[in-house]
Amino acid sequence: MIRKFILSAILVPFLFLILCTITYATPTITARNAILIDYTTGEVLYEYNAHSVAYPASTTKILTALLALEKLHLDEVVTVDYDIYVPGSSMYLLKGESFTVEELIKATLIRSANDAAELLAVHISGSVDDFSKLMNLRARELGARNSNFTNAHGMPDSSHVTTAFDLAMITRHAMSFDLFREIVSTVNLQFQPTELTPNMRIYRNSNRFLWGTGSRNQMNYYGNYVDIKYDLVDGVKTGFTNSAGQCLVSSAISDDHRLIAVVLGATGTNIYTDSRSLLDYGFLNYRLVQIADLNLHVTDAAVLNSESITIPLVTENSLYKALPREINTYEIDKKITVFEDVSAPINKGEALGRISYSYNDEFLGAVNLVAADNAIVKLTFWDKHGRNLKYLLAFFSIFVAWKIFVEYVRNKRRRRKLLFSKKRKTYNKN
Repeated sequence: MIRKFILSAILVPFLFLILCTITYATPTITARNAILIDYTTGEVLYEYNAHSVAYPASTTKILTALLALEKLHLDEVVTVDYDIYVPGSSMYLLKGESFTVEELIKATLIRSANDAAELLAVHISGSVDDFSKLMNLRARELGARNSNFTNAHGMPDSSHVTTAFDLAMITRHAMSFDLFREIVSTVNLQFQPTELTPNMRIYRNSNRFLWGTGSRNQMNYYGNYVDIKYDLVDGVKTGFTNSAGQCLVSSAISDDHRLIAVVLGATGTNIYTDSRSLLDYGFLNYRLVQIADLNLHVTDAAVLNSESITIPLVTENSLYKALPREINTYEIDKKITVFEDVSAPINKGEALGRISYSYNDEFLGAVNLVAADNAIVKLTFWDKHGRNLKYLLAFFSIFVAWKIFVEYVRNKRRRRKLLFSKKRKTYNKN
């Protein structure tokens, strides 16, 4: 008994140390390309060949759906007015059928329907080629600089390429739409029969992170076989072609901290193993910290040419940062800079300074300091010197009045003397 106790006392801390080392270690990725970013800040937490060009397969549809959300009304009805056929995953649209934009977006993301994606593209731009131009323009606006999209669905094309980083940037923006987040987290989708398709269309999300349980949905995760389903994951999109391999963009959230992982060019269930490794690595090693609050009063600035001696400065916006868990937020350094020669006029919200944050000389971010008060008007000459002029005018008025009074008294005395002199001369003559 004592021997077992001693053995346990030795082995338990040792095993705990090993588990911690495995848990917090940099993930081992089998895929060709991978990246992990923080959703709120866009910071890259891990990358592996993240800027190398790769085939995106059906993860392309993230951008297609995003453009549909941005360009179209959800209740807008789209009618198939031509014979549409795209190989691969499809909802088998027939000429004459009609669906709302929202239904087509759901089919594009949940069913991964190539024909639904193409129908949206043609409806938005008139042709697939013109829609591809729109895709590339929007991608560049979102920071995806190394992508070139030639279709709306991701079917093989040697010119249809992207990077893990680019897909992360596109997905980050797409996840800002409530409906997008709702759709990519949906497990099952069904469409009622139409006149041309008498059977109900029933589809299940291709992302097994959302539903994969049981013996046929297991993966080897650090030596243990576990269900692919991962409760932290709430999207986003799978993809596969022979040239692209297994592709997956994942979103997961824990304690209000959302991460986005992109894995391209994996094989088999490794796509889920790699993706979960990235997500777990992010959650175990980083936490989302609000470094600065919105409208936080930081300091005051002296204002020249104004009745106000100082004006309060507040933070223009909040600032978040994905920080390693070992960092104590109390050790973050702050540097406040107020611009020189701050003078009126000043409008509320005008940037008059800056506060910077750093940790161990590593820059974390900065926020503008803006005027908190309403507009401060520049003083006119009368504003600056009016009081003194009033005093001077009052003094001058008193002085003039006194001079007038003195002159009046003197004139009165002169008249008296003159009158007295005349009377005396008259008296002497008599």
